[in-house]
Amino acid sequence: MRICMVLYDMQDFGGLEEYALTLACGLQQQGHEVSFLFSAWVPEKNQYLKRLRENRIERIQIPKWVSLPASDWETKEKMLRAAVFALAPLTWVLAAVLMLHRRRPWRDALASSRNWLKGKLMSSIIASDRRNPLTCTLLNWWRLRWRPDVLHIHGYTTNLLFVLDWAYRKKMPVVYEEHQTPDARFDWWRGFRETINKANLVVAVSEKSAQALKEICGVTQPIAVAGPIIPDPALSGWKRSSPGKKADNPLSIVTVARLYVTKGLQHLLDAIPRVKAVRPSVDFKVYGEGALRAELAAYAAELGLDGEKIFVGAFTDRKQLSQILGEADIFVLPSVLEGQPFALVEAMAHGCAIVATAVGGIPELIRDGVNGLLCEPADPDGLARKIVALMDDPGLRLKLGDAARRSYEDGPFQPVTAARHFVRIYQSALRRKQGLA
Repeated sequence: MRICMVLYDMQDFGGLEEYALTLACGLQQQGHEVSFLFSAWVPEKNQYLKRLRENRIERIQIPKWVSLPASDWETKEKMLRAAVFALAPLTWVLAAVLMLHRRRPWRDALASSRNWLKGKLMSSIIASDRRNPLTCTLLNWWRLRWRPDVLHIHGYTTNLLFVLDWAYRKKMPVVYEEHQTPDARFDWWRGFRETINKANLVVAVSEKSAQALKEICGVTQPIAVAGPIIPDPALSGWKRSSPGKKADNPLSIVTVARLYVTKGLQHLLDAIPRVKAVRPSVDFKVYGEGALRAELAAYAAELGLDGEKIFVGAFTDRKQLSQILGEADIFVLPSVLEGQPFALVEAMAHGCAIVATAVGGIPELIRDGVNGLLCEPADPDGLARKIVALMDDPGLRLKLGDAARRSYEDGPFQPVTAARHFVRIYQSALRRKQGLA
């Protein structure tokens, strides 16, 4: 079977990217062919793109010289500045007209003319995101050249619904997977109802996500549930370190998350002073990158914390991730909205003692007091209490870490198992497309 996976882009660090790549490798091991198509240019240095090359998985994307002017805001701003500079004579003419007819000072007239021209250029030429038509052109070409049997769209809110529309018009079998849990408090799923049921089959990342897709997004097509896919770190030589630390070593509390609003990192920052009031030497580190880095670092400074020390950047590969999680005493995930967090299952696979919020599919992975501790989202006091409870009880940390590891071993998280599950999903989508289901 030939499966083309469609992603919006590939961030330098992300659970969705890790998930899609791991699934592709599992499918490849079973004799299927997989390709990746991105709706935006991905730099060659991207860790996931490197791994695609290493595994000889075909990938296709819009060329950099086309993609950046079409969708990258920084490039668009450079284009705007260049256009305004090139059209300076027109700006002077407009300013002269304003000065003569409205009797405005030259400096004010020139500023008004320049701002008017910027606005016109931005609204009519530069601001438009032309990624969608370019991606559809790329899809048309790839459909003829590579001839996929099924498309697997990895969506996050509405960013790839246009690909679903394209597949429907081309009568291509398509599986749409939503990697977030729809929540009526957020306006991110507007437009789902008009498009989502064009998929032959919808995949949710948790039971709660599946229910929300039905209730909030109006999904009437069959929904399959698929959780995170994590290669067993033990197969790469990882071994759980012996419990306990020297008395003079501070406890290490780790979070692995993209610096994004749904991850609740501001609430983690609010919890840190409460924890440090009990254990001043405790060491917090957040591994990840994202648009909120500067904002979170500034907020940390307001709280008297060292943001640069806390937000240490993203890990570069799975070997480093295993080292990070292997050295962690406690893994914390303070999300306010989740699908089925990849990083949480990584922590389970590495036998970490876990504190997480009870949102999205997390309660389907973690049972409070059994294989981790749960708290309410956006509750720094509750989060701090759970962290302190684990800090004060080494035996509980060991017990919950062992239970988390067993939950991983007993769960459907291995790539081969997940790949077999998805082959059945693809086959079901093909039967439904042919009207045989």
